[in-house]
Amino acid sequence: MAMVVAFQETVEAYVTSTDTEGDDDLLNKLERLILDHIPRSIAETVSMLGVIIPNVEIGGRVDGADVAALANIRTFLESLA
Repeated sequence: MAMVVAFQETVEAYVTSTDTEGDDDLLNKLERLILDHIPRSIAETVSMLGVIIPNVEIGGRVDGADVAALANIRTFLESLA
């Protein structure tokens, strides 16, 4: 349960952060925490997609973290099938 709470807090911090100069490092760290997460629920999957989709729309991350996150989502969804 603690992991779910920590993930949700990370997502909230990311969503409510402003993209101003100096926040880039913090936003990147929060984004990586979200993208590296293996979803355990539909709600977590939706939160992850909220971070992944904007990245993909602008061409994707150079480190491939968005693609790896999509693979984690696919694995989670396959487990539900």
